[in-house]
This record gives sequence, structure tokens and C-alpha cells, in this order.
Amino acid sequence: MSAGIVIAGGGLAAARVVKSYREAGGGEPLRLLTADSSLPYHRPPLSKRYLRGEIDADGTLVEESGFYAEHDCGCDLETAISAVHRDEVELASGERVPYERLVVATGASPRRLDVPGAGLDGVFTLRTLSDSTAIRARAAESRRAFVVGSNFIGLETAASLTQLGLQVTLCDRGNQLFRALETPAYSEYLVELYDEGHGVELLFDDEVAEIRGGGHVTSVATKSGAERDADLVIAGIGVVPNTGLLEGSGVDVDDGVIVNARFETSVPGIYAVGDVARFHDPVFGRSRRIEHWSNANYQGGELGKILAGADGGYDTVSSFFSEIFGASIRFFGDATGHDDIVQHGDFRDGDAVCLHTADGRTVAALTMGQEDEVNDRIKELIRERASAADF
Repeated sequence: MSAGIVIAGGGLAAARVVKSYREAGGGEPLRLLTADSSLPYHRPPLSKRYLRGEIDADGTLVEESGFYAEHDCGCDLETAISAVHRDEVELASGERVPYERLVVATGASPRRLDVPGAGLDGVFTLRTLSDSTAIRARAAESRRAFVVGSNFIGLETAASLTQLGLQVTLCDRGNQLFRALETPAYSEYLVELYDEGHGVELLFDDEVAEIRGGGHVTSVATKSGAERDADLVIAGIGVVPNTGLLEGSGVDVDDGVIVNARFETSVPGIYAVGDVARFHDPVFGRSRRIEHWSNANYQGGELGKILAGADGGYDTVSSFFSEIFGASIRFFGDATGHDDIVQHGDFRDGDAVCLHTADGRTVAALTMGQEDEVNDRIKELIRERASAADF
């Protein structure tokens, strides 16, 4: 019997590989190995709808539980891989699982606070379904939360906890919210939304110095000398790609697994997709690693086709989304190196487009309240490097 295709990791990208591979006619056995205790689930609800209790755990699943058996894919939960060898992977249990082709979809792990008290009960990171479940349970018996970081996880979690009735302090070492989007007008709008609109306390240009409490967290002290009572602390300070299993495998790694536009690594027969993959983006002509739902969804689908012998590969204008206090945004392209922003509309009105340009050419955009046809047109502007005046 063929060793088939082994998928290391159990997130969205892994689930999409399975589905796309079978839909493209792939017939080899599939085996999914994940350290998680759940079948593949969507991560966006973990900081939003699931955290707020609007959906249950089944509502986060990428596919219903019977999907994998129906598609001849074995799923080994709570199964950690310790090493990758030629033609087989070694599990933490010592078992060796052979493969003909291997897909690395191990995602990333959250960075943790490195301060006194970081190990106290009530200090969380948010990456997994079990993380969100634990935070939701703690929030139900809490009054005050302290959130560190103001990008995706920090902002979305702070909003959800506020909607659950907690008093929230949001601390960031920078001087603007969601600075990763490089869109000052949106950051200014967010300050008004959080501070004036929803009563979230914002601490800028500050960092956590110590988390205090006797066994469980009771307060947080910052480097500026501030101290705030807190029943729970959530750190949203970025992630690190999970590449440790590849040490000694011969696979090239540099802040992610290096792959080409067809998701092939430096070792034949081994592929990588999703948050862990540093891939070649032909639209921008450079190497990128993207940690968002849209990317995992797209790459997993493309790799499934490739593994089945069909055409596929990375060729799209990257995009991602976020929803904060009911307002959704979309971001397209790559704002790295932009030198100007052309704005249409106003975020306060729920209707805005910010076009990021470099040498007069559109390279990225942040939109709110736009129809799909408008967003599609913006993606074409980015692909064609058209002038913002063409919008």
C-alpha cells in the first residue's frame, strides 16, 4: 500500500489541501497529523464570534467531522511531529510515519510575554480553539482585562471583551493602532472608535514591566509606571513560524519554510503552505510570509490541485480582512515601501478607500464598506501597477 501524502498540521490550509486534492482527482491515501485536539477549524472566530459566545465549537470547523473519512483522509489528533526525515516523519511518541510526499502546514505559535509574572493563572495568548475557550470562561467571571498589542489579535480581542461587558485596557509600545496596516487615517479612526466610542483605555508608547498577583493575575505594571487592575491578560504580540520539526531535514528555512510559487521546498517531495510558508509572490516579485485566513485558504487549495497533477500555484493579489466592533475592512497587496496614500471617503462614515502608492503606482489598498466589484477593481489596479488616478 502506498505511503501516500502526509500533511503535518491541522489548520485551514491542511483542510483545503485535502478537499482540493480530492476534487482535482487525487487518489493517494491522505493522513493528517496535528498536535491540536480538534479537527481543522477557522481561526478568525476565535477572537470574535466564538469568543463572544455567538457560535459553538462546531461552528468554527472548516469541514464537518465526517468529511475526512468521506475523503479517505486519516486524522491523528494530539499527535506532535518531532522530526522530518527522508521518506518518513518521526512523532513525539517515537512512531515513524512513512510518506511519499509531505505537506508542512504547521502554522505558527504566539510569542509570549517575557516579564515577571507571565506564568500566572489568567495570562493568555490566543491561537487555538482551546485558548479561546479558556479566555471565554475566564471573561465570564472577570471585570477588567489588559490586552497587549494592537494588531489583529489585540484589537479584535479587546473589542470582543468590551462587547462582553469587561473594562479593557489596551497597551501598545507604538503610538498608533494597527500600525502594521501603514494607514494613519484608519489608525486615527480606531483611536476614536475604541477610546471615545467604546471606553477602551489606550496606553501608547508603553510596555508591560510586570504582571502581579498571588497565583493568579490581579494587576499589570508598565514601564512608564502605570498600574492597572486586571483579572485576565491577553498578549497579542505576534507569532513565530513552527519550523522546529525541520531541523536536520535539509529543508531551507528562514523565518518560515522557503518555497517557490508551487509551494515546493528545497527538498523534492516536501511542500509547505499557510502561515509557515515563505513563498515567492510573482505579483510583487519577492519572498513573503503571510499569516492570514485568506492566504491559508488560497494556498491550501492551490497545493491540493498541484499534488493531484493539475495546474496550480501562487498567482493572486494577497488580501485579508478584519472585523472590529461590527465594522469590516479589507486589505489588498503589500504596502511595504509605499510613499503616498490617496484616500477616498471617510472611515467614520463606514465608506473609505485608501490606495497606497509607490512612485505613483498602486501597490496596496485598505477598504471599508465597498462592494465586491469595487474591491476586485482595486486588486486589478494593484496587479497592473496602475495609477491611483485610474480608480
